[in-house]
Amino acid sequence: MADSRSSWSMVTPMLLFSCFCLLTGDMLFGYDTGSFGGILGNPGFIRQFGTYNSETQDYAIDSLHTSLLSSLAFIGKFIGCFFAGPAIEKYGHRVVFYALSVISIIGVIVEITAADSAPGTGRLAQFVVGRIIVYISIGLVEVDVTTYQSEIVPASFRGLVVVSLQLFLTAGGLVASGANKAFETRADGVGWKTVTGVQFIFPVLIAFFTFFIPDSPRWLLSKDRDEDAITALRRLRPKENTANGNCEAEIRGIREALHEELHKASWIDLVRGSNLRRTLIVIVCYFFQQATGQAFVSTYQTRFYQQNGFADQAYTYPLISSVFGLFAVVLAMTLIDRLGRRYTLFISYAFQALWMYVLAGLGENAQPSAVERNTIVAAFMLYQVSYNTGGASIPYLLGAEIPNAALREKTQSLGAAWNVIWAFVTNFVMPYMMEDIHFGVGWVFGSVSVVALGYTFFFLPETKGRTLEQLDGVFAVPYNPFRKADVYYNHNEHDREVGKDADQWIGSDSNKSVPDVTPV
Repeated sequence: MADSRSSWSMVTPMLLFSCFCLLTGDMLFGYDTGSFGGILGNPGFIRQFGTYNSETQDYAIDSLHTSLLSSLAFIGKFIGCFFAGPAIEKYGHRVVFYALSVISIIGVIVEITAADSAPGTGRLAQFVVGRIIVYISIGLVEVDVTTYQSEIVPASFRGLVVVSLQLFLTAGGLVASGANKAFETRADGVGWKTVTGVQFIFPVLIAFFTFFIPDSPRWLLSKDRDEDAITALRRLRPKENTANGNCEAEIRGIREALHEELHKASWIDLVRGSNLRRTLIVIVCYFFQQATGQAFVSTYQTRFYQQNGFADQAYTYPLISSVFGLFAVVLAMTLIDRLGRRYTLFISYAFQALWMYVLAGLGENAQPSAVERNTIVAAFMLYQVSYNTGGASIPYLLGAEIPNAALREKTQSLGAAWNVIWAFVTNFVMPYMMEDIHFGVGWVFGSVSVVALGYTFFFLPETKGRTLEQLDGVFAVPYNPFRKADVYYNHNEHDREVGKDADQWIGSDSNKSVPDVTPV
């Protein structure tokens, strides 16, 4: 493998800008998830969209409508995720970025105009439609950003770059927590409409930034636009690479290494040969991302605090959790290319299970002491830290790097769409679980985390430090968790011939010297 100095020497301002500027799209998702949890408890929102109870002389939103408001939006995300892959394959990443910006703006307008100024004037159906439209753009973001990043960065820090999306998700949630805190007592519609309207900022920034970034060289190659691919790569690489012909050599090496898999394949190829194992890993890891308690600590944390004796701090605790979560993501970005994907997930899942079990165990006490109450809050926050350390972000990374070039967008689309289905399920059942078993949800999500830990050990090979082309060799042989992982990308005669040249730009795990040419 090319040494780290060689890899980092390829970093340019345009590469950094292209990698990180569009993560404002992930801030949109983080902001929406975090803000809506607070909006559900906002007095103004409840007065406009809730039902008046003559006995209590107040408005309230029942569990059914809370579930619908939270879960139906994922229909939009499913649509966005599922169609993102084909759209990117046909039109490219940049066109999809422009499209999702327009869709997001339309959705926010529909949301804000879903109620007038008086109590009881909220049009629930319109608000749900607005959320669905916004979530179409979020689904497009999820697939578009991760596949674009994975295709333009060197292998040695691909993990850091792709995992950084969770940093922006958490940052969006932090901004949302602050906005909710600022308007927590507003009894009119100004509060929740202002919190919702902040979302206009993110799609406008995405559209602006997209104007300056190049297309993915790999996508251009899939369209047989070799000259355009070289031009795009020159914008991402140092000037000396343009002068000495390394950009041309890099594009030539990618084309030779991919040979038959350069062009995009059909949906049925997702389950053919070694692609089946890749597809299964992606969808299972996306399942664990949702099924280990994500909705519990994001969308419903404010409601949880309100229902379990922490109402006076229901908007403060989420703000603190967001800050802790931000530091946890920075830790994940540090660990992901050092410890690797597997060991980072081991740590994340183990502590997710621990804190959920602590939460559930202490919650069974009908009259907890002050120390126990504080421990419950701490466990809730530490779960979010543990989740952000790996379980939250690594599935995005695996979905972007595990599929081969011919199926990358389709596999990521399928995995993200499957993730959305489980997000819908968990968000729909969560109010009922919290109402029926209260702290017992910790036993459920903690146990799922234990299962996730076992799956990671037995079925997930390590992918750190491998170029996207080398991973074809990793999945060409059966995986044995008790054997040290090696790279077998030269697994047939054709690959051995290509590998002689590809080593010059891919980098290998051998000790031979490698020219200073790092792959996209």
